[in-house]
Amino acid sequence: MAAGEPGDLGGYYFRFLPQKTFQSLSAPEITSRLRQWSMLGRIKAQAFGFDQNFQAYRKDDFVMAFFKDPNVIPNLKLLSDSSGQWITLGFANGRLRKI
Repeated sequence: MAAGEPGDLGGYYFRFLPQKTFQSLSAPEITSRLRQWSMLGRIKAQAFGFDQNFQAYRKDDFVMAFFKDPNVIPNLKLLSDSSGQWITLGFANGRLRKI
C-alpha cells in the first residue's frame, strides 16, 4: 500500500479542502473583535475531510493518523512562535517539524 492510501495510518485517509471558507471568521463583528484582541491575521481555519465515521474510542489513532498523513503535512498551517509567520507542518532539516 502506498503512503497516503486508506489503511496505512490507522485506516484513515485525509484530504485537504482548500476551497472551504469559514464565514464566521470574516463577519464584520468577528473581525472587529479579532482586531481588538490583536488576533486578526493570527488565526486561521482550515478544513480537512476524512473517509470514515469518527469513533470516539479511536480518537488517539485518529489524531496520530491526521498529523502523519501525507495530505496533511504539506498543507496544515501553523503560526511560528519564533518568527510570527505562518508555516506548514512540513519537514525541517529532513525531519517532521515538532508541534
